[in-house]
Amino acid sequence: MLIPQLYGQPFVDTLASEFGAAERSYIATAWVRASGVGLLWDAVTGMLGRGGRLTIVAGIDRENTSREGLAMLLSLEGDVRVYVRHNEATPIFHPKLYGFRTPNECRVLVGSNNLTGAGLSQNEELSALLVERAGGGLERSLKAYMRQLREPADGLARRLDVGLLDQLERAGYVDSEARLRGKAGNSGPSRPAADRLFGARQPIRRRIPARVPVPNAIDPRPETPVADWNRVFVKLRLARGTQGQIPLAVAREVRRRLGEDVLDGPFTVIDRHTRAERQISPTYPRRRPEAANTYKIEAMPAQGHAILKLELVGKRVLAEFFDTAQADGHAVYEFLIDGLRSEPASTADPNGAAARRAARQSLEDATEGVTLYRFD
Repeated sequence: MLIPQLYGQPFVDTLASEFGAAERSYIATAWVRASGVGLLWDAVTGMLGRGGRLTIVAGIDRENTSREGLAMLLSLEGDVRVYVRHNEATPIFHPKLYGFRTPNECRVLVGSNNLTGAGLSQNEELSALLVERAGGGLERSLKAYMRQLREPADGLARRLDVGLLDQLERAGYVDSEARLRGKAGNSGPSRPAADRLFGARQPIRRRIPARVPVPNAIDPRPETPVADWNRVFVKLRLARGTQGQIPLAVAREVRRRLGEDVLDGPFTVIDRHTRAERQISPTYPRRRPEAANTYKIEAMPAQGHAILKLELVGKRVLAEFFDTAQADGHAVYEFLIDGLRSEPASTADPNGAAARRAARQSLEDATEGVTLYRFD
């Protein structure tokens, strides 16, 4: 039987029903996020509460599995075994398998649904259901496959615990959910209705119940850097003519990507106009000299707004200035403004000044004198 998502019920409904009847379950999935684990939380905890068992093997490839998703799996109480799998030789672990053993049947769902909110409730997905009597060939094949995935000899899978999860995050194998989910939001607004060549069909979305212990702040915000950003654009607020002020969130994220352990401090950039090295330096308030309150860089004079682009190239940072009075600068400015219109917003308006003004004037006018930034 085929189980489509978009033209049918959300896949999470099917999985909840399967967990409700199962005494043992198996999952092998490319990606895990709290947005998916949260949707299944009640069904999984219900099965475990009846003495059921769960074995899950999760991939950590391509920056798609979140720290919070794995942490939620580790917090499940009962007979749960969580493994993470990764191949340093680059093949991606990409299955989406959900297997269930009831007293009488082995039931296996194989398709395209990852253990994420989008995979279980939002995307257009498809899975197929295989059913056979318990103890038959399907169950033997399922168990053999799950054993193979956890085979210790090849070193591709490791049993997950809190210590390994911390290690995976420090090494960059997993990231926070907000940063990962921000990649989709950073693509900007959809096409205007007049420019669309295809129809629009909204999925039936399931929401995570309020009682489920989902970690805070898994939803992306404009100020949350997307996990795979390479550039950040900053509309500068200028002081004393050409002294540009860079938001703390931007400077600290650049320092983090450069491998700096200390929260604040100067970092070097290469000026694309002069080809010379320059420093971006923090300033510290007298009351709290241990933490910066802004970063500064000398900008070029601008007839319009001054915009700074910082681009990561390996472990170096290239800096380039734009003037919105020029064609290239205006294009960059439109990119920032479009990010304010997208849902969720992908351009940060740190103090909310533009958002407050936008109710009574155009976005362009509302951003006058306002610092904006967008990771891309």
